Amino acid sequence: MSVVQWVADRAPSSVVHLDAAACGRPSEAVLAEVAGHARLEAERGGYVAEVLADDRVARGRAALGALVGLAGQDVVLGESGGSQFATLLDAWPLERGARVGTVAGEYGGNARVLRDRASRRGWQLVLLETDELGRVTAVPPGLDLVTLPQVASQRGVVQPVGDLLATGTPVLLDVAQPAGQTSAPAGAAAYVGTSRKWLCGPRGVGWAAVDPAWHARLADPPTLGPTAFADLRRLDTTETHVAGRVGLALAARTWTPALLPVLQAAAQAARVLLDGAGGWRVLEPLTEPTGITTLRHADADPVAVRAALLADDLLVSAVPITRADDLDAPLLRVSTAAWTTPGDLERLAAALHTITG
Repeated sequence: MSVVQWVADRAPSSVVHLDAAACGRPSEAVLAEVAGHARLEAERGGYVAEVLADDRVARGRAALGALVGLAGQDVVLGESGGSQFATLLDAWPLERGARVGTVAGEYGGNARVLRDRASRRGWQLVLLETDELGRVTAVPPGLDLVTLPQVASQRGVVQPVGDLLATGTPVLLDVAQPAGQTSAPAGAAAYVGTSRKWLCGPRGVGWAAVDPAWHARLADPPTLGPTAFADLRRLDTTETHVAGRVGLALAARTWTPALLPVLQAAAQAARVLLDGAGGWRVLEPLTEPTGITTLRHADADPVAVRAALLADDLLVSAVPITRADDLDAPLLRVSTAAWTTPGDLERLAAALHTITG
């Protein structure tokens, strides 16, 4: 599918949508796929409909695996990126005393899960050194696992994952943000992602991908119910939103890497136009290859500004200080996608001048 076709198939929006880092805009085809499966459940029964959807979901697994250099049989499906992160931590073969590297920029929900598992299972959490943009600058020897987001929710900056992989330490990489926003490197031990952001699938679906070398080493988490599968699908959740999985399968198959330079160019334009607008300062380097632009203001409240923008049909995010341990102030987050136009950005800049200028 071409970029033009992909954009043209987006469901109509009544707002200027600059919030793909929260939830993207599913296509008309994805919405029809979800609704069609829900209707099939009503007509034929939920379990029959699930079997009838097996081939489509399998093609979706293959498309998701391809995003990170893996295959469909390496992909696990669940309810969210967070649930998949918890599942993999519960399954990972880490003994008491294991040393797990993490970063202060870890997503708040995942950080809480990691601290909980470390406390209960006796792991030692090791905070990795980072620069002023949150990028890892050093990895100490002797770590049993490193886990971090390739792109954080609160900062449109790419981690040097290739350098981490070169150390030989197993990496559990959170690609909930980067999948569909920037390129994810192959070679991590495992990945966790979500449907609802840049891939523009439905909410309520998450996925993970695990290198084949780790399949047999993963335990069956006690949080999952009984399963008939002996392969990696034993980590799937079973009583689940199958219509959402069908929708994600189509979204993943119709996503194209040709979207990346388009959305990243839009982000560069946003960083130029918005820096200084109404007193807001852009935090990302101009050419950072992401679609996220975060803005900081000395006096304005991002939550109040977001509400004022939404009243003017401009959709962005306010990032609370609780989002990550490395935040010392809330931020305004603008996430550009392939559908973003110069007029959208000009309208946002003008609104910021009006609200806080």
